[in-house]
Amino acid sequence: MATIITDDCINCAACEPECPNTAIYQGDIEYEQDGVKHAALSADFFYIVGDKCTECVGFFDEEACAVVCPVDCCVPDPERPESEQLLIERARVLHPDTEFAEGFPSRFSGGGGGDLAAGDSVTGDMVSGDSASADGVAAAAVQTAAPVQAAAPVQVASGSSIGRVEKAVRPGNTVVAWGNPGERSEAELGLGYREVVDMAEEPVGGVTSTLRGLGALLLAPLLGGLGHGPKAAIEAAVGNRAFFNVQTSTALNVANNFILYPLLAMGTGLALGARPFTEDDKGWIFIGVVIALLESMVRLRQGLRGTPVAEMKMGASLYGFPLGLLVQPLLERLTETGSSGAVPVEGFHGGEFEEKRERQRRYGDVYTIEDLPRGYRIRLELPRVIPPSAIRDELGIGDEMPDYDLSVSVQGDSITVKGSVVDEKLRAIFGVSSSCPADFQTRISLDQPLGGYRQRYSDKLLEIVVLKQAT
Repeated sequence: MATIITDDCINCAACEPECPNTAIYQGDIEYEQDGVKHAALSADFFYIVGDKCTECVGFFDEEACAVVCPVDCCVPDPERPESEQLLIERARVLHPDTEFAEGFPSRFSGGGGGDLAAGDSVTGDMVSGDSASADGVAAAAVQTAAPVQAAAPVQVASGSSIGRVEKAVRPGNTVVAWGNPGERSEAELGLGYREVVDMAEEPVGGVTSTLRGLGALLLAPLLGGLGHGPKAAIEAAVGNRAFFNVQTSTALNVANNFILYPLLAMGTGLALGARPFTEDDKGWIFIGVVIALLESMVRLRQGLRGTPVAEMKMGASLYGFPLGLLVQPLLERLTETGSSGAVPVEGFHGGEFEEKRERQRRYGDVYTIEDLPRGYRIRLELPRVIPPSAIRDELGIGDEMPDYDLSVSVQGDSITVKGSVVDEKLRAIFGVSSSCPADFQTRISLDQPLGGYRQRYSDKLLEIVVLKQAT
């Protein structure tokens, strides 16, 4: 029996690209058969053209549409029983260039869907979908119960309404037009992207900023014992190298350890019974000096190899790791920027279906927002793959999604990104699929009035840095 879509359909469009026969269409969209356009069979939800449905016999072991349907609305049509032999012959007519070998995939257990009787033919009446069709097919199925010596070749009656499927399997060799994702707008600043990022990351001055810098300066001999990453984060948060920088704090910490380690070693000796200020504790002090020296050589080893000071990774002291755990809350507070946005969470999938993240990219819904001291940084992901469909294969279009035409505008406290596919062939394909719009518009509302911005684009990622207006 043919497969139908019930009115439980939610128009998710998951089924349409899975059909090997181009038998599934979006509601209110005309379907094509044998080169002729026909009125849509449903105005409200996706539908299946019965004369083109083979229940995936010859292609899959079960109906592909039913497998991907999230609401189980792709079900067999009880009014249209059809045998396996009828369905495979329909597949051969729809795909004249495809060879279906013996043992083809089928939902029928053991391939026992029944054969056409000798001399029977696949005619338009048998697959037309009316009551006479059902009776004719049922009669053919009954005849298969009696054993037959040999089956005559199946003949397709002239004028049959089956027609050819409009899908021709060809490699993706059609060139499609790419948009211009780097289009500038009036509000875009005439500076380099990195320059605008530096402006947005610059800490806001004032009494608080000065007190923060003085605190970092006083604690520099101790904080210099942290690893390079935390020290660099503190330097960025303070925003003034005169108060704190990686190189100076590390040097102060190295000098501090030449005092701290001998004192700790001497204290260890005294705890073990050594007499203070005698020959007994000199050996302990010497051990402390050696430890400080070896540690310094390890931490500054890049400089010993000729690396410029500004490019050196200043390592941590022996107590750098536990110190980092103690000051972690303070570091998070100093370096906090805040991040938000819309990034979908993937559910389970076996690999044969599209990722949720890729589907959401087509609507401009995958982005993150980073709240910087003087601005915002927005990263918006663009689609990477053209969704699979029979029409795409027929046109010979490959998998890679071309760049969109992108425009960015700022108004008040919001920033708007508009994207459009420019290739007319792709726009025509996307026009019949609700799962892949040809255009999208994303409006991102922020907390403060916005000023100028700078954008850059690379590898399907649009990055925008927009400055906050002074209030």
